[in-house]
Amino acid sequence: MANAFPPELVRGCAELVLLTILIPRPMYGYEILTTLEERGNGGFQFKQGTLYPLLYRLEREGWIEAAWVEPEGAKRRKTYRITRDGRRAQRAKAAEWRRLQEAVQALLQEAGRG
Repeated sequence: MANAFPPELVRGCAELVLLTILIPRPMYGYEILTTLEERGNGGFQFKQGTLYPLLYRLEREGWIEAAWVEPEGAKRRKTYRITRDGRRAQRAKAAEWRRLQEAVQALLQEAGRG
């Protein structure tokens, strides 16, 4: 947990990271948790009690869709995939994040000069 980002920072970008991680392919809940942790260098350590309400909210927004799949030799799993509206939302949130990142960077650079 030493590498984990503070919860308040994660809350601010949770929708963006979940939508982004679902772009390449559908995933089931535990796979989302482990992939976020791995690809985020340990920074994103969601708990199931945080992840699933967020997934349900994204589903209500129409940004993701859930489906049950039964992989051969494995138990039935609910997978989540991003929708067309979800891709639009992801692009908009990514643009917002970049603007925020640029603004914070500008402030940090200015502070470094003083």
